[in-house]
Amino acid sequence: MHINPDHFLENVRKFIGPRMADNIRNFLVDLCSISGLVPSATLSDKFEGISALVRVKNEEWWIEPSLLSIKDLVNEYVIIDSSTDNTAIIIEDIKEKWGLKINHIIDFEDNIVNLSNKGFKLTNYKWVLRWDGDFIAKEEMSSTIRELIGSLNVKRFYSIYWSNICLDGDLYHQNLVEPFEFEHWLSKYTPRSVFVQIPHGYEYMRIPFYYAKRLSIDKPLSFHLRTVKPPKRLLFRKYWYELFEKDLTSKITFEKYVQNRILEEYNTKNIEEASRIYFKDFLSKFTLHDKSKYGDYPKILKEYAMKRFNIVL
Repeated sequence: MHINPDHFLENVRKFIGPRMADNIRNFLVDLCSISGLVPSATLSDKFEGISALVRVKNEEWWIEPSLLSIKDLVNEYVIIDSSTDNTAIIIEDIKEKWGLKINHIIDFEDNIVNLSNKGFKLTNYKWVLRWDGDFIAKEEMSSTIRELIGSLNVKRFYSIYWSNICLDGDLYHQNLVEPFEFEHWLSKYTPRSVFVQIPHGYEYMRIPFYYAKRLSIDKPLSFHLRTVKPPKRLLFRKYWYELFEKDLTSKITFEKYVQNRILEEYNTKNIEEASRIYFKDFLSKFTLHDKSKYGDYPKILKEYAMKRFNIVL
């Protein structure tokens, strides 16, 4: 019988608790490193520093503050761009205006896992920050991360976890069922790491459990504007997931499926009208963002929201 190691370890983690699971994992990693089963991280031909790996598609609303919010943290950006809006133009403008080291690759492959692995292999620094075009770093993120990685054993591999504060619908609302997302956003590069597919189309970086010690930062360091998107795009995403989950991708075009569904759900053939109705219902499910509980907005987001949308945060 084949046992999926990721599923097995996740079940063990749930059973014994996160803290105990991390302690056991890190103890095993130490043993593997000491015994030579895991090579020293100093053998890597990567440069000292941090690469931002950004896989982006149609993020013209947020790509500017997203990239600029980490400019004092990362040494380079590797951006795999599948956009059909103005995202690519904005990235090139940022690159020229700020003199940032950006490797900007246009690639329209549909497979998100392949795109992520392509970008991962192009990174040049020992640490890889997984970043999205709708992530915004808090002011303290750069100093917190640099202080932490400066204190670590240079011979070891690490995965560093922290929480994103998630905003949904617009900049004022949150889904309190899932107000945070906790993930290993920063990892030391190892050729044994690889992006894999998980349910619902998301990609995940899998690192052999015996390779990297797991460290957690106990405070949110960034915001994720998770569903702060144009209403039409949110509606299309909803229907894309439906099509994917019903396994209909080979039986009907996405355009035809959308036409059928908006007529069925919203009694209209007008996509803009259907999008407005959907967004109003979508937003009604969320609660206002509580700064006192979940933290204030990053300064760069406040300035950009005012400049771009005349929104006061």
